[in-house]
Amino acid sequence: MKITIRKSVPDDVYGIRDVQEATWLKTYPNSNEGITVEDIKEKFKIDETPEGKKKIEERKKKYNDKNTGIWIAEAEGEIIGFCSAIRETKHNRIGSIYVLPAFQRKDLGKQLIKKAFSWLGDKKDILINVARYNKQAINFYEKFGFVKTGKRGTLDNAAKLPSGKFIPEIELVKNCSKK
Repeated sequence: MKITIRKSVPDDVYGIRDVQEATWLKTYPNSNEGITVEDIKEKFKIDETPEGKKKIEERKKKYNDKNTGIWIAEAEGEIIGFCSAIRETKHNRIGSIYVLPAFQRKDLGKQLIKKAFSWLGDKKDILINVARYNKQAINFYEKFGFVKTGKRGTLDNAAKLPSGKFIPEIELVKNCSKK
């Protein structure tokens, strides 16, 4: 099976959302945190409503933002992973990186994040938020030089669930800036 990594285009938003849903269902339910499969399913249930479909369509506007970069991994015409990055004023950020569970541990995450690093450059530190119990992701980022900043909690709206629960996050930083 041939896998390609390419710059994402606006019509990829639905495939990207499918990858998000599948990886969230596999990754984020956690009995210690009280987060259930139902909590995750509820977060993505809105996608089937007119309001949810409108929100997904609105994501296409990000492609007009020169400070946002998105790349996808594709196999046989299907999106199997993606990475988004944002150039911000004080630092840069990896917005998200997800690879379908069946394709994890095959260097796709590594290829995607390297695309983001190349695009972001090495002039500013790079931040990322990670579920504090997602040891696999934390280990992945640490291999690229990310370290924990000590910041924790609900760090962005993506971590909030419709039930009122939230996925507890930690912040990691890759020091790139020349200080």
